[in-house]
Amino acid sequence: MSTAIRRAQRVVTDSEDDFSEVRQRNRHDLQLTRRSQTPPIAELDESEGKTKLKRKSAAPPLNSYIHTSPIHTVSKPSVLSKEAPPVEGGYHGFIRLGMLVLGASNIRLIIENYMKYGLLIKLPHSYIPYQDYGLFVLAWVSVPVSITSAYLIEVAMAKIAIYIKEQKLDVKQKMMYIETLSAVFHSIHLLFLMIYPSYIVYTKIYHPMVGSAALVIALILFLKLISYSLVNRELRQMYLEENSETQEASKYPRNITVSNILYFWWAPTLCYQPAYPRSPKFRTTFFLKRVGELVVCLVTMYLLAEQYAKPTLENSLKALEESNYVVIIERVLKLSTTAVVIWLLMFYALFHSFLNALSEVLRFGDRTFYLAWWNSNNLGTYWRLWNRPVYLFFKRHVYLPGVQRGFPPLAGQFVVFLISAILHEVLVGIPTHALTGFAFWGMLGQIPLIALTKPLEKWRGKGSGLGNTIFWITFCVVGQPTIALLYYYQWAAAHKQVGAPI
Repeated sequence: MSTAIRRAQRVVTDSEDDFSEVRQRNRHDLQLTRRSQTPPIAELDESEGKTKLKRKSAAPPLNSYIHTSPIHTVSKPSVLSKEAPPVEGGYHGFIRLGMLVLGASNIRLIIENYMKYGLLIKLPHSYIPYQDYGLFVLAWVSVPVSITSAYLIEVAMAKIAIYIKEQKLDVKQKMMYIETLSAVFHSIHLLFLMIYPSYIVYTKIYHPMVGSAALVIALILFLKLISYSLVNRELRQMYLEENSETQEASKYPRNITVSNILYFWWAPTLCYQPAYPRSPKFRTTFFLKRVGELVVCLVTMYLLAEQYAKPTLENSLKALEESNYVVIIERVLKLSTTAVVIWLLMFYALFHSFLNALSEVLRFGDRTFYLAWWNSNNLGTYWRLWNRPVYLFFKRHVYLPGVQRGFPPLAGQFVVFLISAILHEVLVGIPTHALTGFAFWGMLGQIPLIALTKPLEKWRGKGSGLGNTIFWITFCVVGQPTIALLYYYQWAAAHKQVGAPI
């Protein structure tokens, strides 16, 4: 014990064997005994093996006083204490236990759902009136009309620019008027691209999914053609000023072709440029894998929506009518499990499987459609990472031009979220025939949440899970199910079909 008392105190932070001190002491005593004793003399005629046997037999026995050996000799923190280092192997056992409990809970919910409702899954088109398909095509007509208009306007502007440069005319003031007239023509067909299908969806199309599909197609092209017109306007200015600082400037007006605009129409990006990085070849296996993933995700999403989300939505309508907030909270939490899974499947199906498959067909090289948004410590980081095509569009064509003109960065961010909030309300409110503003204010409410979670990240550090937890709770567990519940209620009330299938 005196040896243990004189030893300098140290903190053992890893998991050690309780008898390690005993072994080390006995081994030390054995070494001292061997050094003090003279090794036995071997006979000249004995073999080397017998010599080793004699030496081994001369070794003293190990310490037999086990009960008096000290056990508590150094300071050790508990493994789960904050000052303890990472445990060897991590906490995989707890993670496995959590997964098993989660799996058992979901199996119980599946059994409970089947016992209560039976099999609710039907063919996808069984709830869609046949006239909605024709109205969808009618709304889609705005797409080729707007593409053709944008192309013809840019062809005319390219010819004017070529004529001015060949004739070496100094008509900068007149060119400004011509550019303004071009912007007006672009605005007309872009407004038609959004207003015409929105009117048909809001007044004619019954099913929200059909209306959402029509508006998503129109909105994607709307943003693409805005980028197409703005980029070509700058290219035209550089062309007339003979400014060839960028590689893109040298490609105008040769980029104004039918094949170029059609490629941009299908390309998985919202930002136009005359040329894009291309992959070396088409990979058939990669393409088929992405298509298979897309099919599996879509089928799973439909099964979850029909069998689990739809009954929860229908059973929530009465509570919403009676303003029974306790039941509403219970319905939101129950819906959150299915909603989060559907949303994650939607993300993987769209941003990974579909866009990668489309990129493979077009040999589109840059495929950073998303970054690691799931590790976001604040909502601002999430919006920058999860939907890169939209984020890069607003950064390139809204935020940076505003800041360059003298707007404060915070004002630029507010404008971006304001436009995004309007577009979210259009995409959700018009197909459900309920322009209530829930999606608008939900999106605009991201600004104070960003202001709340950003200081938390600075306080707790980027590796902290507090901001990430707040993000998951506010956005996925509470936000999305609440918005879905409110708009389903408005849609059912508008059609006076409480309990009608979506």
